[in-house]
Amino acid sequence: MNKNIIGFFASLFIIANTHLHSQSNDSIYGIDLNEVIVSTPFMENRLNNVLKIEKQSIADLNFTKSQSITKAIDNIPGLSVINTGPAISKPVIRGLSFNRVVLYNNNTKYDNMQWGDEHGLEIASAGIESIEYIKGPMSVLYGSDALGGVIYINPTSFLNYDGYDASYNSYFNSNYGGFKNSLEVNTTKGAYSLALAASIEDNGDFESPDGIVEGTFSEKKDFKVGFGYSSDNYSSEVRYSYDESIIGMPHSDEHGDEHDDHDDEDHDDDEDHDDDEDHDEHEEELSYQDLKNSSFSWKNTFNFSGSELQVTLGRNFSNRKEFGAHHEEDEHGDEDHDDDHGDDEDHDDDHDDEEHSEEEAELDMTLNTTNLDVKYLFPKNEKLELVLGGNYMFQENKNFGHEELIPDAEKIDYGIFGLTHIHGDNIDLMLGLRGDFRQIKTAAINKSYNSFNASVGLKKQLAESSIVRLNLASGYRAPNLAELFSDGMHHGTNRYEIGDTSLSEEVNYQLDFSFTKYSNDGKLGFDLFYNSIDDYIFLSPTTEVISESPVYRYVQSDATLFGGEFFYSRQTSVDWLSYETALEFVSGNEKDGNNLPYMPPLSFNQTIFLDFDKTSYQIEALFKDNQKKVAEYESQTDSYFLLNFSLSKFCSIQNQDDLTFSFAIENIFNTKYYDHLSRLKTMNLYDMGRNISLNIKYDF
Repeated sequence: MNKNIIGFFASLFIIANTHLHSQSNDSIYGIDLNEVIVSTPFMENRLNNVLKIEKQSIADLNFTKSQSITKAIDNIPGLSVINTGPAISKPVIRGLSFNRVVLYNNNTKYDNMQWGDEHGLEIASAGIESIEYIKGPMSVLYGSDALGGVIYINPTSFLNYDGYDASYNSYFNSNYGGFKNSLEVNTTKGAYSLALAASIEDNGDFESPDGIVEGTFSEKKDFKVGFGYSSDNYSSEVRYSYDESIIGMPHSDEHGDEHDDHDDEDHDDDEDHDDDEDHDEHEEELSYQDLKNSSFSWKNTFNFSGSELQVTLGRNFSNRKEFGAHHEEDEHGDEDHDDDHGDDEDHDDDHDDEEHSEEEAELDMTLNTTNLDVKYLFPKNEKLELVLGGNYMFQENKNFGHEELIPDAEKIDYGIFGLTHIHGDNIDLMLGLRGDFRQIKTAAINKSYNSFNASVGLKKQLAESSIVRLNLASGYRAPNLAELFSDGMHHGTNRYEIGDTSLSEEVNYQLDFSFTKYSNDGKLGFDLFYNSIDDYIFLSPTTEVISESPVYRYVQSDATLFGGEFFYSRQTSVDWLSYETALEFVSGNEKDGNNLPYMPPLSFNQTIFLDFDKTSYQIEALFKDNQKKVAEYESQTDSYFLLNFSLSKFCSIQNQDDLTFSFAIENIFNTKYYDHLSRLKTMNLYDMGRNISLNIKYDF
């Protein structure tokens, strides 16, 4: 099947290349080439950037994909998600995930304990304007952890005119009885601006073609606010967001959960559940997470005579509690943790959730992060742009529950960098240098890491509308707290995990080649990469068993990854018909030839758009090949094919299209399948079955 698909796409590539007509404008069908990229400091547009950066507007997405950040991410070639049902998912860039992907939100680096498999993004889509994706090491700009790439989430921009803009969105899906309602308001008066967004979401357990998957429910609430001020020489932007979630954590059969028959009658005789309402039944029988995250940033821009100084202060707080199904840990270490944290009444008072105040969290962790970013952009001319900057981060991790998976710790990062963009007649060159230092301290250990990284990029204009990009960059990532200090049962993953304090930092070198041809009616291109990683860190199974759970240890090995993405989009000669085609693949191996974990399979996506006067239709066909090249503890998965359909109807009120009705069916044929990056496959649980969604959006 691999060869057939690759052969088909190669033929399509050749045929399409002969039908793409060159263009001299700065826009093509569906793509604004003048759109500014903010994840790099020179504020270049898509066309002029030396780096190949994807930018995706939330408003341009299918309404089902716009409901969550991870659904939007999964629509980009080269990106995918590790998921545990619809409520828990985290991004993967070309086979790299967890702390190897830097996430920016509210203009500052965002960290909500990204080292965990079952730790999702926990960022609502309301109040977000667009997302930028950098595929490849960006340690020169972002320091440690940007070894795999960067996902930069842009909040809703302030209005550039006096007035207001507002919208209300209501979404329902049939599969897990999910409701989501959101409201956004944006207003500007003179030099001052205000942006507000809030949403509330309530989802039950999702249903696979084989039945209900218990423990996959979720409840989410979030609020975002932004204040802006702008004058000729100074602008200031304050952003704050807060979200809280209750998310179920399913468990495999061997840990006591009955998933095979999915029969609710199994619970009728349990006298503890007789009088429960809503999610109480799930919460007492299954594990669940109680999560609270807040993010604050203050960005200041000072404009001088042709130069610019940017200073951004960020503060993030994350509190993670886990309840239920942790009794197995009683044999291992509870007494020590009770002694250490049992008397901290102040914390318990501050963080107890009212709904669960009578139940004490088994795992209770907080992560506080303070960031300071400074950039100075020198006056630029036609030939040269230069920026110098630095980053500082202080992070503190604390435990307050019965269990302690990783110890209390402090982490300090600081680094300085320089980046220059040299413009030629039809060749652009970008050079970057950076030095970093990281210190991690616990009560028993003080570890230090440092690194020096560089990047060089070349962009050449071929003919009128073809661009070739070649980038070589190094990156580094210091071990995270879990990899260094884990020593306990991780119930979200059903593993007993043990870290290693002797782990060294990961260092990688990645070569990227990109070709893109634009036209008035389409886009065609491919991206290829080769990534060499020294001392790659991963979990390895052992023959040990603790508390009836398998033991996994963090180990290191040199590794290589390679792969690429092919894409083609075109507006046909028929005004209402256009389509997009994408193919992606990645392969990862240790130096001894063993496969790396979490490698996405070959994926082929074909989307057809039918746009009429007031109605638009979208048909999406997704094929994912089998994945037989798996790591030792991974299970293999078979290939599968999914077909999705959606439509949107625009209605006019007050002489404008301000009311939109949308309808969608996902997995039309109710196909049984295991996504290779789904953690549910290890529990023999299929992914989501047929799902019918309805949406109403009103702009006023």
